[in-house]
Amino acid sequence: MALFSFRHSVKTFSEKRTVESRAAKPGQTAAHLRYITRPKAARVVMQERLSGDTRPMTAFLAEEEAQRRKGRVCERFVIALPVEASTTQREALVRAFAERLTKGVAGFVAAIHDQHGNDTRNPHAHFVFFDVQQKTGGRGRPKSTLGLARKNAIEGAAKMWAELHNEMMRGWGFGPTSEISHLSYAERGIDRIPTIHEGASARVKPEAMRKSKENWKHVDQGHTRAEANAIIREINKLKQEQENAGTIRLGKSNGDNPAQRSGCVSEQRELGSGDGQIAARNRPPFDQSRQTNKSSSRVGSEAIKTARGNPSASQQCPGRQPPFLATASLGFARSLRRGRRVRRIYRELIMLRDTLKARLLLNEKQRRLLSTANDRENRRTPKTTKPRESGAERGRRGR
Repeated sequence: MALFSFRHSVKTFSEKRTVESRAAKPGQTAAHLRYITRPKAARVVMQERLSGDTRPMTAFLAEEEAQRRKGRVCERFVIALPVEASTTQREALVRAFAERLTKGVAGFVAAIHDQHGNDTRNPHAHFVFFDVQQKTGGRGRPKSTLGLARKNAIEGAAKMWAELHNEMMRGWGFGPTSEISHLSYAERGIDRIPTIHEGASARVKPEAMRKSKENWKHVDQGHTRAEANAIIREINKLKQEQENAGTIRLGKSNGDNPAQRSGCVSEQRELGSGDGQIAARNRPPFDQSRQTNKSSSRVGSEAIKTARGNPSASQQCPGRQPPFLATASLGFARSLRRGRRVRRIYRELIMLRDTLKARLLLNEKQRRLLSTANDRENRRTPKTTKPRESGAERGRRGR
């Protein structure tokens, strides 16, 4: 079964960059080329139309030109290759995509990793594209050949890869299971949560799966990506079990079911992040329904009415801004809201998991009660009816 994995990164000397990880440094491109083309990992290395005689010289010239223009050095891609395809077919697929993206003008280096260790189960290709500025003949600036700096250009490249992949796989006789799609789960109408990229080092080193990067603790609260993916897989499994059992899916109305709490996620977003609210958010929903169902719903509704009734709060951050930010400045409130939204992902995932578990437990309890009632009904002995007496018998009994 083919896998769609399409990752892009770029290094630039532009001062207008919004992400610091995109900052280019001299010698960085040559080091990256040495890494992806190392013989231990790369089975095949393809290169065309390089500006220098060697790969290090090409990297040096590209960095020198990017520094002069204060622009991009190169475009980097890591793309998953079909595991069911042969080595020759993978090479043809990689070359076809590189030629189509570069339009036969720009230079590229492509390395296929599929010969050792985990690469045999997850074959992939590393691409490095060097853009070429072409003059259009007018008085304007030269035009980029790759055009990957334009709006939605990366999405277009992903669509190009998916279409080329499916076209070539069909031509080789592979069925629909070998086709891929560049669309997300939401765009395809699939009710699943996508997992996040863990990285090869996290799977090779067990200690890396238990440690969170220090500079990311303000985002993931000390959790690792492996822990987040474990929660996501558990949620998807529970949702699949619900769909297979024909039960009510997440987010739908469930009538009188006490496990279906109205606004279990959206209501938490509207509430603030006080200590009491955090404790209530982390508590499983089936525990809340037993202990604090009535009181929490009453307090939550009053808090929401207060937040909605405050005009200053609703103007600064409608729907999700906590009450204590009602008097804060607009810029500070927006930045804090973005940080809280990212940090809340683990709590919301855990809440989704607990909600699904609560529904499954309740449905199982209802099935057991129904089964018990049916058994009791079956065990009841039917009433015995006397047979009708004949005339002779009635006469004898009368004498």
